Amino acid sequence: MKNLGVKSIVVLAIICLVTSGALAVVNSFTAPVIETAAQAREDASRRAVLPEAATFETVTSDALPETITAAYEGLDEAGKTVGYVFTAKGRGFDGDITVMAAIEPGGTILHVATIDVTSETKTLGGQTASESYTSQYAGQDASLAGVDAISGATITSEAYEGCILDCFAAFDAVKGG
Repeated sequence: MKNLGVKSIVVLAIICLVTSGALAVVNSFTAPVIETAAQAREDASRRAVLPEAATFETVTSDALPETITAAYEGLDEAGKTVGYVFTAKGRGFDGDITVMAAIEPGGTILHVATIDVTSETKTLGGQTASESYTSQYAGQDASLAGVDAISGATITSEAYEGCILDCFAAFDAVKGG
């Protein structure tokens, strides 16, 4: 009886090792593909909020808020700066939200996009992804005067606005303002 218990443990351990090895091999093949696809999605999102840019260069600064997950300078064909794109992550009602904002060199928003609100409720917090909500940020400066929250989704709206304000803080850090 005791031999059967040891044998069962050894068999289960071997199964676990083989399965873990197989998963590691599969991951080694799929990880680069997943990373490439993620970069392509991010590039498409940057181009959507700043279509005037021909290329994007990564911006680094120690003064960026910790909520900023990515910062880029958008350049036209001649190498002139046409804007900056910042991605910020904030805490909404039921989870994290990710927002991308393009800010022109003068300090006003060109476009914003909701990158991820999957953890928010579709009926309320998910409305931050709608064009009717995001379009009100276009042309705004850091005061965000006239931006209305979504009724019933105050926490998510405030988190979204906080992300946009963090993008302006990052803009100020990059521009030295």
